[in-house]
Amino acid sequence: MTRSGIGTVTGWARPTVNKRIDELTAIGIAQPLAIPSATGGRPAQGFAFNPSCAYILTIDIATTVTTIALCDLSGQPTVTQTVNVGAENEPDEALAHICKAADSLLIQGTGASQAIGTPHTRAVRLYAVSVAVTTRVETITGNIIQAPVMRHWENHHLREYFAERYHAPAFIENDANARALCKAHQMSPNAQRLVPNLLYVHAGMGLGAGIIASGAIMHGAFGAAGDIGHIHVFSSIGEHSLCRCGNTGCVEATAGGWAILQALQAQGKSACTLNDVVELANHGDIATVQLIRQAGRLIGDVISACVNMLNPSCIVVGGELSHCGELLMNGIRERVWARAQPLATKSLRIEPCSDEAQAGIVGLAYAAIDQGLTSLDMLQNFANEQNR
Repeated sequence: MTRSGIGTVTGWARPTVNKRIDELTAIGIAQPLAIPSATGGRPAQGFAFNPSCAYILTIDIATTVTTIALCDLSGQPTVTQTVNVGAENEPDEALAHICKAADSLLIQGTGASQAIGTPHTRAVRLYAVSVAVTTRVETITGNIIQAPVMRHWENHHLREYFAERYHAPAFIENDANARALCKAHQMSPNAQRLVPNLLYVHAGMGLGAGIIASGAIMHGAFGAAGDIGHIHVFSSIGEHSLCRCGNTGCVEATAGGWAILQALQAQGKSACTLNDVVELANHGDIATVQLIRQAGRLIGDVISACVNMLNPSCIVVGGELSHCGELLMNGIRERVWARAQPLATKSLRIEPCSDEAQAGIVGLAYAAIDQGLTSLDMLQNFANEQNR
């Protein structure tokens, strides 16, 4: 946009526009751009957003692995690394490995010419740190709470830990929420910033959901929204199964990855990880195929209730179990079409997530961008850091 175009949109006087442009170019968020003239004359002096002026460190902590990336301020990853530690490890051990890899990325930078040297030997400017975990996060504190999967991580103050280590604002988000945010951006029509109503279902060791409602992540009062794995099954199948949460009859206790692993091991199958389950299913092992199909129907029952309540336009199914493909998806679609109301399903899309690792880190970048680039305090702090 040109200075006059900015003035027209904002209603600011020319001196105010000049002052704001000077402030933004000084910290690198805006950059000069020659705009071609429609008549073929001299290009006009314009300005554009500079996504490479700083980077977001994204850390997606899964059950057994962690994906770390540097993303620019448009949300696009520029460099990515995976380490073989995750939620199942002790937090001190996992965090040591994660931070060692993250430090290496920050020192090496992105390889882009825009990378700018800063103190602490970093090759890039760090705008924020955004972290995903495989459980619910308390909205106010950012702490992990009531987490069967990450029980050793409870009240481990991750937000403060990363903020103090990297001297940057830190955000902690549930992994399903991060992926929901990414898919909402990716699947949006050109005229929309994101799909305003979308449901992301994570079918991995546990079951959870990320909910985009009216264009924003639904966290609930304390961060517990989307915990669909602990809804009671809608049939006699699994109604007496003991769940990791201590209740009986949770859908996760029959359709979750950990429950499927236990069932296969009880039958003498050689299955130690969900990759083993996917391998058995894709090779047509009868017992595994039956368990995956049953899981699809049970998960579909829960999703159908979510469809009636939330009326999303898109449902995306991710997690390791989604790699079983149509064995899982057919059961989900069968129950959703059968049990959800016609008005809620007439234009509904249900599809698997084909880029889950990428979706996690991109969604984390969007989560930081949505909170950071609209925060005057964060922008002011960022400007102060660059001016030191």
